[in-house]
Amino acid sequence: MKHFGNHISIFTATLLGVCIFLAVHSLAQDNAAKEKFNAGIEAEGKGDQAGAITNYKAAIAADAAFADPYLNLGVIYFGQEDYKNAIDNFKKYTELEPSSYDGFKNLGYACVEAGDLVTGAAAFDAGLKIKDRDTELLKGYANLYYKADKWEKAIEKFNAYLPESHTDTRALTSLAKCYQEVGKKTEAITTYYKATKADPNYAMAHFQLGSLYLADKEYNKAADEFAKSSKLDKTHWQSFYNLGIAKQAMETQEDYVEAYQAYSQFLKLTSSYKSGSVTKMRQQAQQITAQLKEYFEAEAIDYQ
Repeated sequence: MKHFGNHISIFTATLLGVCIFLAVHSLAQDNAAKEKFNAGIEAEGKGDQAGAITNYKAAIAADAAFADPYLNLGVIYFGQEDYKNAIDNFKKYTELEPSSYDGFKNLGYACVEAGDLVTGAAAFDAGLKIKDRDTELLKGYANLYYKADKWEKAIEKFNAYLPESHTDTRALTSLAKCYQEVGKKTEAITTYYKATKADPNYAMAHFQLGSLYLADKEYNKAADEFAKSSKLDKTHWQSFYNLGIAKQAMETQEDYVEAYQAYSQFLKLTSSYKSGSVTKMRQQAQQITAQLKEYFEAEAIDYQ
């Protein structure tokens, strides 16, 4: 997983610190923890995550102040989307290794996924004390609030991150979405355009900008953006549906044809979808396409 540092794969370097910190522990206990930890690494290398978990837990049982098994357990649980256990293990690791950048970064990103704002904020703050202006920490901090719909705090954190990485299209798109949510339309539009300039091929930036224009009934601008997002991502059914709405609202024969084609593509892409919201959208699209088809045939308009 890209958010995490490599697993601890060499025991010796860490063992020196552990032995110093746990000088009162017996050599037998240290050896037992070492053996179980290395067995956990071997199990992971073979793809046996259950075996790795068992061995890492056994290493902890042999030496509860041995930090590395907590880190590796946290990474495994994160990969399994068991964020509670990931957080618990990363927290323990950072308690034992309070100067570990990777530990706080891992903890912060697990909190992003779990929506744990308090623990996540503390983790990112601690990480930034170790590595000031670090882009991964700043971006994670912003996403912590973004995923929780805490728009004002997300704006603050994205604006702290973006000067360090001003061409991050996804971050720019997220920041624009935050501005949109708090009613700052001008800032939202400006930031969406920055995102499309940074990466003209990022479909979501065009889609979000189109959605903003559609909400304001600026149908020409909305249609232009949905045409781009649907071309860039031919599986994004929301783009085709919204393109249909925008084109239909423009009320020329050519626009009606394009609306029909957009709705038809939406119906193809969602033919197997069962959710209630999509079902309602499909019903509406089916009604509109039937009406448009009747109109085209009556007027002898080529709509295919």
